[in-house]
Amino acid sequence: MISVSNVSKSFGKTQVIRNISFEAREGKITGFLGANGSGKTTTMRLISTVLRPDSGDIFVDGADAVRMPDAARRNLGVLFGGDVALYNRLTAWENILYFAKLQGMSDEQAEKRIRILSNLLDMDRYLFKRVAGFSRGMRQKVSFAKSIVHDPSTILLDEPSTGLDIYSIRDVQDFILTCKAQGKTVLVSTHNMHEIERLCDDLVIIADGQIIRSGTKEEILAAEGTDDVMEMFFRIAEG
Repeated sequence: MISVSNVSKSFGKTQVIRNISFEAREGKITGFLGANGSGKTTTMRLISTVLRPDSGDIFVDGADAVRMPDAARRNLGVLFGGDVALYNRLTAWENILYFAKLQGMSDEQAEKRIRILSNLLDMDRYLFKRVAGFSRGMRQKVSFAKSIVHDPSTILLDEPSTGLDIYSIRDVQDFILTCKAQGKTVLVSTHNMHEIERLCDDLVIIADGQIIRSGTKEEILAAEGTDDVMEMFFRIAEG
């Protein structure tokens, strides 16, 4: 579970996040929606402990992400949008293994986990090939796998489908649903309305650094008087 309470963040004189509060429930997929510049990525970076809030509290599975960031990071798997930085001279296997070792996993644990992820993400055919020359979709899958190789209980995904083809999107979405079935907490920042429709149980909508709606997808859609997520989102954003 993720709990964000009265969190604010400024960069210089610009306040980016204004006293926001929301929760992402265990065993649920929470969609984090907002226009570019609304504060989505800053909020994700605050939860991930990359940034420190000016005020407020953030807890990840009970660990205080503000005062004990190392403890919180042990529970987290994080993939930021566009994060496909890999070691080109290494194979996909070696890239994922490297991050598994950074997480303190044994060779046996890492090998078992990598094979599970490779199967779920349909990477078997290129798992032992060097990543130099990989397509964007292939690199994204390897980046996804390395970020969650330690089997974290909470997963932050910032635009996980960016640049993927339709088949890779399906594989990634299927894996996210598998994480939900395993009882993990998943927070997904996305502009993909089909992704929201298919994946999300709860929605949190942010605009100008403030949370303007949060609740189950059904509650928010009912309150806005529409069955269409895109129509609902633009209606809220406009007014």
